[in-house]
Amino acid sequence: MPRLDAAPRIELMGELAALHWGSEVIRIPRLKHGALFLMSGYIGSQLWGCEYRLSLDYLRGRIVNESIVYGLLEHSRQLGVDEEALGLDVGWNPIIINRGEEGAYFFNEKMRNWIGYADFTKPFIQEPSLVMVRSDVPILGLPDLIINVDGKPAYVIELKTTNNPRNIKVVRSRESLQAESYFHMLTYLGLGPRGVAVVKMIRGVDFRIIDNIDVIIKHMENAEGAITLTKHVIMHHIKVRSFNDFLKDVDYALEYWLGLRNPRPNPSRGLCSLCEHRRVCPYSVVR
Repeated sequence: MPRLDAAPRIELMGELAALHWGSEVIRIPRLKHGALFLMSGYIGSQLWGCEYRLSLDYLRGRIVNESIVYGLLEHSRQLGVDEEALGLDVGWNPIIINRGEEGAYFFNEKMRNWIGYADFTKPFIQEPSLVMVRSDVPILGLPDLIINVDGKPAYVIELKTTNNPRNIKVVRSRESLQAESYFHMLTYLGLGPRGVAVVKMIRGVDFRIIDNIDVIIKHMENAEGAITLTKHVIMHHIKVRSFNDFLKDVDYALEYWLGLRNPRPNPSRGLCSLCEHRRVCPYSVVR
C-alpha cells in the first residue's frame, strides 16, 4: 500500500469499519462523531479556521444556503460535470458525508472515479478521487481538476467561486492547505505532480476552465504568484511545503478525530460573524 491498480473501499461490520485496499485490510479506529474517514479539506479548516465550529457542525448540522448551491452550479459549468450535491435542501442539514451507511456509500461511490483508473493521455481529469492513510485513518481528497502533460498528471487545479470581486484577489490559508493536500496525496500515491494552483473567479464569468487548459499550462510552467487569466478570473500559484511538514498538519488534525484532544476554538469577529452557530457557541464574539 498504496496501490493504484485497486481502488480502496470501506466495509461496515456492525459497529466496526475496515478499509479494504487490494489484499490489505485496515481496521479503521473509532473516530469522533462516528466518522469513517477524513475529508482532506478538513485539515485546512481545522488549522486555519475554527475547529470548534467543525465540532458544532457535526453536533447541530450546517446551513446550506443559496450561495452554496450557486457555487456548486458554477463548479458544474466550469468542469463539465454533474454535481450530485445539488439535491441538498436549502436550510439546516445534518452532516452525513463521512459517517454511517451514508458515509460508506459516499466513499465507495467516489471510487468510481479513482485516480488509478484515470486515462492520463487525456488533457485533464475532472474530480478524481485520491486516498491516503495515516494512523489507520483513510483520508479522502477530491481535487476539482488535474491537468495531464506528456501522459502524466502534472498540475492540480482547485476552483473557488464567489460573488464578491474582493475575494478573488487573495487565497486564504485553509484554501491553500486544501489545494496543497491534493499535491501531497498524489505524491503519496507515487504520481509526482509538478505544481498546484487555486483559480478564483466570479460566478457566471465568460470563461470556462476546461476550455482554457493550454492557457493554464502556460502560466503554470512560466509564471509564479497571482496571474489574471481574464477579467474576474485569477490563478494563484501555491507554494508547496515538504511532505513531512504536510504530515505534521495531518497528524495535528487527526488528534481531534482520534479523541486525543478537544476541539480548538478560534474566535474572531471575521470567523464568528459568518458562523451559523454564533448564537449558541460559548466562544462566539458575535451574537
